[in-house]
Amino acid sequence: GKTSCAPLIMLVVSPVRAASLTDINAALADMEDLSGQFVQWTPGGETLQGNFFLALPDRFRFVYTQGRAQGGQNVVTLRDSWLVVQEFQGAEANRYPVSATPLHLLVDGQSLHIRPSQLEALTEKGSSIEVALRDPEGNVPGRLVLIFDSKTLALQGWRLLDIQHQRSTVWLH
Repeated sequence: GKTSCAPLIMLVVSPVRAASLTDINAALADMEDLSGQFVQWTPGGETLQGNFFLALPDRFRFVYTQGRAQGGQNVVTLRDSWLVVQEFQGAEANRYPVSATPLHLLVDGQSLHIRPSQLEALTEKGSSIEVALRDPEGNVPGRLVLIFDSKTLALQGWRLLDIQHQRSTVWLH
């Protein structure tokens, strides 16, 4: 007899599912304390290097060891809701409320969590995922782009666009 053939429907399934905001938030929630070395590119094209320690959401410390023309050891610290910048050993520190910087999009002192309203874009670029964040209320100008490894979702670094549209990039090693 005759056999009836139904049309064959083929599903092409990508081996890697695209990351979502839920995946990124889960990776942030699971992130342990990190330490190592970093490289930063400043808006003026200067390359800075140093050591970092991250215990987010409420603490981090970046100690610049190379690249400062004045030869001082710049230290940037996050403690609770304050960003503290000390230009060199013994200098008086400048304190800024985190809420007045694009950093508040990631760090609020209580948890690492990106709200959907903060998300401007989530894009995969090669082996990285870039998560662009903006203040939905527009109270804090600037933009923070977090960069994650596309396979492990480990935080690799970030780009910061400040109030004057100056861009800084930090890579963690």
